[in-house]
Amino acid sequence: MKKIIPILAICMLMASCQKDKPAYKAKLDIKVEPYDLQFDRYEEVLFNLDTANFQQELMKVQDRYPVFLGGDLNDSDAVKYLKDFAIDPFSITLYNKVKATFPDLRQVEHLVEDVLAHFHYYYPDVQLPAKAYTCVTGVTADVPAVQIFGNDMVISLDWYLDDEVVYDQIGMPKYMALRRNLQTLSKDVAKELYMNYVYQWRKQGQVIDEMVHSGREDFFVEAMCPTMPDSILFGYSSKQWQWAVENEGAVWADIVGSRRLYDSGLDSYMMFFGDGPFTQAYSNDAPSRLGEFFGLNIIRSFASTHDDFNLSQFMNKNDLQEIFQDSGYKPRK
Repeated sequence: MKKIIPILAICMLMASCQKDKPAYKAKLDIKVEPYDLQFDRYEEVLFNLDTANFQQELMKVQDRYPVFLGGDLNDSDAVKYLKDFAIDPFSITLYNKVKATFPDLRQVEHLVEDVLAHFHYYYPDVQLPAKAYTCVTGVTADVPAVQIFGNDMVISLDWYLDDEVVYDQIGMPKYMALRRNLQTLSKDVAKELYMNYVYQWRKQGQVIDEMVHSGREDFFVEAMCPTMPDSILFGYSSKQWQWAVENEGAVWADIVGSRRLYDSGLDSYMMFFGDGPFTQAYSNDAPSRLGEFFGLNIIRSFASTHDDFNLSQFMNKNDLQEIFQDSGYKPRK
């Protein structure tokens, strides 16, 4: 009996954990096949070219990096632009920090390939990138951290330095700088997959439509990254996430009671979906994008209450308000 009791205790503990696990989480618990992606570090090549013969040096590596150097390298303006970037002190600072932060790509490879493996499970017929290039792009707002160009993926490693000082130099707000760490790479890859292969254009609608729409995108990201903490998924601090959870019922009651749920005005949209350090209408401790928070909870409720839930089919549903009505969403009180 002394040998049996510990085993029974472990079984009971495992059963308890399974019981406490939300139903939607169980549906995201899948077994994926490994996805092999070839990686190439463009930043190491670019920042080590001989700038005295920059044009000739670029031409030597043009065939290796067509996604970056596919243009006309006989164009003096194009070459000058690249050279100016490569010798810019801030660009060099970013490159050196990337080298220090990512001396190898093992963590990056694992995160990216795991997201692609999950996507391939749900969308086996989609032709995914076979090669990923890492680079330094200067952390400019008009260049996304992760991009897909046909058969290639581009990852700007300078977006994941976890260095507030660097991001402060370019004027990035602190609440955004706090998100710029390697933990967000999986999310960025998943969002790029969503935008390239899943997203369907639609007109902006009422607040409830935007909740469901944004919540579905976040649920897609969660399906691609099922172990990602909620705070990382939303880009919230742990304190902000706690505020959202503790005040879910009260804020939802206010939204419904003030009839904002079916409002389509810009003010309501910005109040619930605009990014920022907080939502002033509720509290300086309240995170921004609370509409997105409610949207994900609506989708989680829908997935939990539908035994036949299928992610790829669900992403094609067009009637967003029907999804809301069928979700059975009841906020925490």
